[in-house]
Amino acid sequence: MCVQPPAADRPFLADPALDALVGSAFGRGARVREHTALSGGTYNTVSSVVLRDGRRSVLKVAPPADRPRLTYEQGLLATEALVYARARPLLGGLVPRVLASGRVPGEPGREYLFLDHLPGETLEDLQSGEAPVRSSAARRDLGRAVAALHTVTGDAFGYPAGSAGLRADTWPEAFRAMVEAVVADARRFSVPLPGGGAEVVRLVSANLVHLAPVRTPVLTHFDLWDGNVLASRPGADGGPDREPRLTGIIDAERAFWGDPAADLVSLALFGDIRDDADFLAGYRDTGGVLDFSPGLLRRLALYRTYLYLIMFVEPTPRGRAPADAARTRGFLGPLLEAELAGLAGPAS
Repeated sequence: MCVQPPAADRPFLADPALDALVGSAFGRGARVREHTALSGGTYNTVSSVVLRDGRRSVLKVAPPADRPRLTYEQGLLATEALVYARARPLLGGLVPRVLASGRVPGEPGREYLFLDHLPGETLEDLQSGEAPVRSSAARRDLGRAVAALHTVTGDAFGYPAGSAGLRADTWPEAFRAMVEAVVADARRFSVPLPGGGAEVVRLVSANLVHLAPVRTPVLTHFDLWDGNVLASRPGADGGPDREPRLTGIIDAERAFWGDPAADLVSLALFGDIRDDADFLAGYRDTGGVLDFSPGLLRRLALYRTYLYLIMFVEPTPRGRAPADAARTRGFLGPLLEAELAGLAGPAS
């Protein structure tokens, strides 16, 4: 999800195919002036496309239908389009507008999605380098935006597109199916899990009672790490000391209908959201409710377990080099083991 393979490992489209796609999306007379591969995607290929008439967009293209993938990775671009359609009335230009979507001509099993281009840089970029940028205002903005997103509700739990087996009428049923699918993927791709897949399923199942209070399916982004949050650079439209403000939330392809608290995991990736006072203030200012009770903390442990499982398994279907995959798993393994150990004990 957040571990990026080289762009060369994610084949794009030959120029004739790109021209056909642009013509299909924008009309027969539309032509490409330039296109540039963008970094950051781990499943879909992402490119900046400028048409000859000056229109600029972001193009996302799913991998070919015969490429290995995790079970939940079905219809991801349709999911992303759905998220923006539902969120845009609430968040306006903080989420991209869908310009066109469909199937790649000649490849009916391959989706594409054209989005308008949002301004700003990722929080990851703004906070890296020799002079990290203070982002308190952007984090408060993000809290308000996520609280608004969490007012969008659906009719069933689980993933909006793809396998019906990953949807259910209750959150415990859907979440169990989601975890079991990743464990099955680990077995299918011969990825040994810490503790073993059966033990993972046993521990998760023993804790599903903590998910029972979640009765309403809420739109949950589940990939809100700093690489998917855009903000303005300091000094833009103001003085040199101006703090960056939120300009966009992107890459909603992994969203599901579930517990909004699940977003707190990627929002504090490898950390603790309770340490993010600015985000929490913005979230609560807009009506978001967070009570870090033992029950909520146990739910967060379940969601971290699920996220780490995905990140642990996905290097293999992505075709990552063995040494690179081993480094990723060497980092994630102890984190996953710690979450499983916590799930084995009492909630506190």
